[in-house]
Amino acid sequence: MDRNIQDIYDVILKIILVVYREDFLSFIGINKNIKEVLKTEFVTLNGDKYYLDFLCLLDDDTLYHIEFQFPKARPHDLDRFFDYNIVAQVTYGSLTETTVINFTSKKFSEKIRRIDRSKYFNPDYIYLGDIDYTGYWRKINIKDESNLKLTVFEEIVVLLTCLMPECKKKAHMLDKISKLLKNKELFDKTRFEYVQAIIQMEIENLISKEEQSKITEVVDMTPQAEKIISQAISEVHRKSVHEARIDGRNEGKKEGREEVAKNLKDLMDDEEISRISGLSLERVKQL
Repeated sequence: MDRNIQDIYDVILKIILVVYREDFLSFIGINKNIKEVLKTEFVTLNGDKYYLDFLCLLDDDTLYHIEFQFPKARPHDLDRFFDYNIVAQVTYGSLTETTVINFTSKKFSEKIRRIDRSKYFNPDYIYLGDIDYTGYWRKINIKDESNLKLTVFEEIVVLLTCLMPECKKKAHMLDKISKLLKNKELFDKTRFEYVQAIIQMEIENLISKEEQSKITEVVDMTPQAEKIISQAISEVHRKSVHEARIDGRNEGKKEGREEVAKNLKDLMDDEEISRISGLSLERVKQL
């Protein structure tokens, strides 16, 4: 998975969560009231850093933690989410509930194993690909023609549609949405500048330069929208750089184990090398 693509999706969903808050949670079936949006960067006593996608305090004084995964969470992601969950609980001294938001449909997603370190850690999984976008867009088109205001859920669909892997004609859809934005009366006026800014981000990052040149409606970001977007980009960038370093270290460890395994080939059988090195038996046989 290209880190740049993951970062783009993380930034956009962060902004949507900050702007829409409980409305977005309700849209994906989570009925929670947010008391406060909390910091997402933590440093542990041993110097390790953790970067959560979204963390908030609920009105019942419990913590709610959300992770975004494009296109979907993989089994080893649970280890990371478990660590995030624990550091949030330790920092704020409150129980933490975790939800993982996947961009695919549930029917295309693999079964997620439960991690060994805690049989009690079993986050909820949300699949944005299972939302009825076609049904929502029928209503959006009718309201556009009739000059009727969109509901908050319909606004969210406008922002999410082109993020779905199933959306094959992103350039066509973004052009359609950019024309939709010309009618400001369709949108809530307190959120319109953010809707504009998010769509502009999608235009600049999800389609080619050639396709971008065919979209004439360009957005000028307001200072407030630019501030929220800059903050989200900064947070995601720090997380991306940190995880890239971890990936690099893990890759180095893997290469080191393989080198050790090669040196043992003449001394012991493959099963024993696999046990000592931590490599799979199939990989040992390939060396």
